[in-house]
Amino acid sequence: MFNYPRLSSFGMDEQRRTTTTTATSPSSSPILRQDFDPELSVNSGQTFLWEKVDRYWYGVDGPRIVRFSAKPNNDVDDNKEFEFASFPPGGQSGIERSLFRLDDDAGLLLREMSSRDPFLGQLVDTYRGLRLMRQDPEQCLFSFLCASNTNIPMIRRMLSALARKFGDAIEVEEEEEGGGRSRHRRFYAFPAAKALSRATEAELRSCGLGYRAKAVKLAADSMASGRLDLAALKKAGYPEAKAELLKVYGIGPKIADCILLFSLDKLESFPIDVWIARALASHYPWFAAEVENKKKKLASGKLTARQYEELSGAARRHFGPCAGYAQQYLYYHMRQESGKKW
Repeated sequence: MFNYPRLSSFGMDEQRRTTTTTATSPSSSPILRQDFDPELSVNSGQTFLWEKVDRYWYGVDGPRIVRFSAKPNNDVDDNKEFEFASFPPGGQSGIERSLFRLDDDAGLLLREMSSRDPFLGQLVDTYRGLRLMRQDPEQCLFSFLCASNTNIPMIRRMLSALARKFGDAIEVEEEEEGGGRSRHRRFYAFPAAKALSRATEAELRSCGLGYRAKAVKLAADSMASGRLDLAALKKAGYPEAKAELLKVYGIGPKIADCILLFSLDKLESFPIDVWIARALASHYPWFAAEVENKKKKLASGKLTARQYEELSGAARRHFGPCAGYAQQYLYYHMRQESGKKW
């Protein structure tokens, strides 16, 4: 019998299959904080199922649980080293390189954008280490369907409930700091589209999704049947991939751009929500020329589909082929300035 001193808020369900895994070493060599800041990145509004438990950060990325922590005896923040592991073991090695896009030369990309845009340069300097993440595509799609007309705490609650009800339980064995006795923690993987497709709309509503349950159900059916192939969209160009996503019930231009940016490698994608609209109105007033009724309309964030596409296109032209990085820094800055919690 395992002793669970603290169970994850991702939930508990004793009835489903449980995988027990042990972590005695990180999945790859440590990475310096000066290269990127994983704590900042997982708390920047791009992903929702991360939590800190004691000295570890745990996150759900599709069928796996990812963990990272600062190495002990790191005294200087700028030189902190982080260790990563993923569970169950035996899957993708070096998960952090893919998940945190460490294969991007973010330094070069951000320097090039900063040289053209002084305000963006200030944000890059202020929020050092913020990285775009490459999420599990299915989880990302469902995450942003659930993000419609709500806030981050509510999104987390909905996604956590889906994981508890439909995902597989994963037990992680964790050694206490200093080589003490090990302990076990339980987390839940995010359910695949096939699992959600088998659920009824009523069962999805029981997870707090409300009207979003219909969109989640229809999207799950589309992926389970093969009508929507996210792997193919990752290989397609931005316009083609976005056009396919817009065919799915519940996916509008903003949700499509979020899915494209955060999971399908479309770095030119520039999602626009009310925070980005306000950022453009405040710091890039010439963007108002792209929108009818000018600055007042832009500051409200209430854009028609046509206005959205015109404004997003203008942003892509201004920020360049990696506009998504600029979008993330602007989004994080606007929420920080407003005092919003993550």
